[in-house]
Amino acid sequence: MEEGAVNHPGIPEEEYRTLGRKTLWMFVFERMNATLLFFMLAAVLLVVGSQKSLATTPFGNLAAYAMLGAGASAILFVVVFGVTFLIAWLIYANYKFALGEDSLKIKRGILEKEEVAIPYRQIQDVDIERDLSFQMMGLSKILILTAGHEDVGKPGDDDSEGILPALDKDLAEWLQRELLRRANIQKVTEEPAQ
Repeated sequence: MEEGAVNHPGIPEEEYRTLGRKTLWMFVFERMNATLLFFMLAAVLLVVGSQKSLATTPFGNLAAYAMLGAGASAILFVVVFGVTFLIAWLIYANYKFALGEDSLKIKRGILEKEEVAIPYRQIQDVDIERDLSFQMMGLSKILILTAGHEDVGKPGDDDSEGILPALDKDLAEWLQRELLRRANIQKVTEEPAQ
């Protein structure tokens, strides 16, 4: 790479890139509620099934029923985890961005695919957010505030066009600098002379 080049190592202009490997795991963890429910149910039933006092009750061998329930819950845990991972992977694989000549391009969606182009000249600010879980995983969320779209980038508005939900920390910091640099260059070069 020649001196003064602005591209992040390994990211050529106009080539779509994923959000980083750690992002996949964040997508998985965000969708684990049902999976954890089956895991906890299996653990509780396993503990209950290990109680010897429940082997002989007026209702029959409750320990055996609890162990069967634990086995069924464990199988459901594996199935639901597999489905959760598949959905998270599909979201991750279909969420990409590219730095175009005039705009940041974002592709996303599994069934309803969407491609958004945010012109550099409309970018007012690029914020990075890192809550505790993101800090622990080395991730960042990028919020792109644009002119004419005051709702873009409000916290918690994940459907907004100006959000990259999770990026590796170093990539996010580079992308913030690069977007602000390109936005400032376009504002200076495209404003009419007075």
